[in-house]
Amino acid sequence: MLYNKFMKIGIFGGSYDPVHLGHILTARSVYEELGLDKLFMVAAAIPPHKEASGRLPGSIRYRMLDGALKNDEGIFPSDVELKREGKSYTVDTVEFFSRQYRGAELFLVVGGDMLENFPTWREPEKILSMAKLVAVTRPDEQRDMRALASDIEANLHGTVLLSEFTGPLISSTEVRRRMEEAIPVTELVARHTELYMYENALYMPRELQDIRAVLSERIKRKRLSHTMLTALEAVKLAHRYGADTKKARLAAILHDCVKLPNKELVEFCDANGYEISDYERENPYLIHSRLGARLAQEEYGVDDEEILQAIRHHTLGRVGMSLMDKIIYVADKIEPSRHYEGLDDVRRVAYENLNRAMLLVMQHSADYTVSSGRKINPSTAAVMEYLKGEILSGRDR
Repeated sequence: MLYNKFMKIGIFGGSYDPVHLGHILTARSVYEELGLDKLFMVAAAIPPHKEASGRLPGSIRYRMLDGALKNDEGIFPSDVELKREGKSYTVDTVEFFSRQYRGAELFLVVGGDMLENFPTWREPEKILSMAKLVAVTRPDEQRDMRALASDIEANLHGTVLLSEFTGPLISSTEVRRRMEEAIPVTELVARHTELYMYENALYMPRELQDIRAVLSERIKRKRLSHTMLTALEAVKLAHRYGADTKKARLAAILHDCVKLPNKELVEFCDANGYEISDYERENPYLIHSRLGARLAQEEYGVDDEEILQAIRHHTLGRVGMSLMDKIIYVADKIEPSRHYEGLDDVRRVAYENLNRAMLLVMQHSADYTVSSGRKINPSTAAVMEYLKGEILSGRDR
């Protein structure tokens, strides 16, 4: 327990399913506007005013919240409500912080919808006896916030402050919809949240979550992370160049579905009757893309040739590559967990011109192959010449 009558503590509760930049911008703005010493973003367990059906477990929502706030000085995540049993009542949360920071001035941050419903909450007068309300509006707010504030002050004998900050038009519902529909969420959530959602297939269709579950039993954790982050990049690239984002996501998730150690790849093919060339036996790392396309069809039921072809050619490319081929090839090479010299340039170019990005990657790969004492694949030179022709023709994808 701390005692400091000069401390100013903010409390900002929410389901955070998931936390988005609107939440964080609101917290930061109120923190600065009121000159708070600390502001706690409290992840709700089972909010009394919302149905819990379909909600992610509190531990996962809190993990995203904690990650999103890692570098936000003065703003902290709180799991106080998750540690309590039953529904999350704000009066209990405010009372908790009142005890923790005895004598401090407390501010409870709410949105317009919550301000309107505040009189129906459990023990609203008790809440106002411990904390001042701080109401934050949105650009599309239709309520008369001043009238609501005046009614609360008159009837419940408390203080209601109207923040000068107007929150952005971002909602957790929209983030979930975009994750479901394979639409980029980069501008809506913190980077940590975006990576975490993709790595764990959160809010994605059930069939994709099931595929990830199977892959988690077949490939190493690091490879699984790479796979899901390739899906993140593939969705963004497909959106940028007007390709089918759902196809790109599925192709990316399955592009390494049979990524095994070299010796195991050869043994797998021999044991299951899959023919491999002499060149593939000498360079087993090449097998997984062709074999992956076959297993995507046989084991995962993919019958879309555009997807299968993108999986089949994501390692070496081919002359006459489709847009989807290029998207998966590039996404595989620039996803967020990748690290190699020149990668920043490739990432920048990837969203300007896919052909140039592919050429940069292939040149880097060719240089690395030679420096490692291995021979460049015979098809590589042909693909690079093809890409140069595409660039000269003014094509950006």
